[in-house]
Amino acid sequence: MLTKFKVGMLIKCRKCDDLDFPFIGKIINILRTKLVVEILQINDQDRYKASLIQYNTVVEATNCVPIQFIRANKIKKHFK
Repeated sequence: MLTKFKVGMLIKCRKCDDLDFPFIGKIINILRTKLVVEILQINDQDRYKASLIQYNTVVEATNCVPIQFIRANKIKKHFK
């Protein structure tokens, strides 16, 4: 389960004990079944709670999904 996660990877966390809403974070450390995450993007209603925990939290790996980026190429148009 933890093999798909790496340090520095961006993830979307659905559920956390410290926060009420889903958030996007970056993995700082990997423990046995948990991930230490730096909170990057949160719901506005969770800003105060996130500041209390200094934007770092521990989450179960089962509640996280890796974010995949899709590269889009620019379409070049030739104008005359």
